Amino acid sequence: MQNSLFTSHWTTLAVSAVLLGSSAAALAAPTFQRDEDQFINIGVAYRGSYSSIKDAAPNGKDRSNDFETEEARLYTNGKVHENVSFEFNFARNSADNQIEILDAHVGLELNKYFNVWVGRFLPPASRASASAPMYPPTFDFPLVEQAPNRFGGRDDGATVWGSNESQALKYQIGAFKGRDSGSNQSDNLSFAGRLQYNFWDTEPGFYNLASYDGSKSILSVGGSYRFQKDGAGTITNPGDYRYWNVDGRLEKPLENGAVVGAEASYYNYNNDNTGDTLAPQGKGYFVTGSYAFAQTVGIGKIQPKFVYQDFDNDTTNTNTRRLDLGASYLIKGSNVRIDTFWFKQQQDNNQPDIDGVKVIFHVAHFF
Repeated sequence: MQNSLFTSHWTTLAVSAVLLGSSAAALAAPTFQRDEDQFINIGVAYRGSYSSIKDAAPNGKDRSNDFETEEARLYTNGKVHENVSFEFNFARNSADNQIEILDAHVGLELNKYFNVWVGRFLPPASRASASAPMYPPTFDFPLVEQAPNRFGGRDDGATVWGSNESQALKYQIGAFKGRDSGSNQSDNLSFAGRLQYNFWDTEPGFYNLASYDGSKSILSVGGSYRFQKDGAGTITNPGDYRYWNVDGRLEKPLENGAVVGAEASYYNYNNDNTGDTLAPQGKGYFVTGSYAFAQTVGIGKIQPKFVYQDFDNDTTNTNTRRLDLGASYLIKGSNVRIDTFWFKQQQDNNQPDIDGVKVIFHVAHFF
């Protein structure tokens, strides 16, 4: 279930790989190209699911049966100059079934040390947040990801980002709208930053991939911080909003062709004890592990996976725990796959358990 129950210059291959979430996309040529400094890529993504939850039918005693189009996206990105990139992505908003702008930003990409993005995009945050709902390291987007954002986790703002010479150390620092009404009557900006270090292979560019499907050996640690004065509470009871996290990712291809993966992330949220339920105060973590077998079965490979999450919501005095067990069927790496899993979500305060199974059909492709 969704959380709503909820470098130098980038080349064509880097842009495509980041958006698709798999190194396989790096082999794709631009959809349209005038020269190496002027091109456009066009891609599509879809995430649909079937779920069945115990005692969740309208009569309260039978299993529910629900099909849902969770994500439907159109991607466009490219360059208009050696040092000027753009990205305009559109997505269906499941809240009102309307098409909205997901990403809209331009970039001044000078070198591996210093680059600037301006517009709407994912603010610096946890590694899982940068994967977004289309490419989470978990089956569903982590419920412990509670930082408030706009549609699709995006926000409007600007950021500078880059790396050291080896690109092992990456940084991102930005200022964004954040909450621009309600408690924030002074219209204070939201500031966000992230540092990351890769011990093995590097991950150039602004984003990281949720999985490289064994094309890289990843051992990464990172952390992020966000602050907005008067970013929580109400007009009469404003408070500052703070968020920080630390995370790590391991992904290792083995000699037999299999791929071992693991990821963990810890989160801490503070709303100045304002009781703001839209920006709750609390702490939580998730941990996930996977093993992709080398053998091809039919048209894909099987990847068993587990996910465990725990979130203490201090604003509502509720602890939520969730366990997911299942497997992905990797047809074209992580870009074309079918996820099938069982999940059980438990809450205290005498809330009933959520016990269900879910199948997710996931397609992401650039032409």
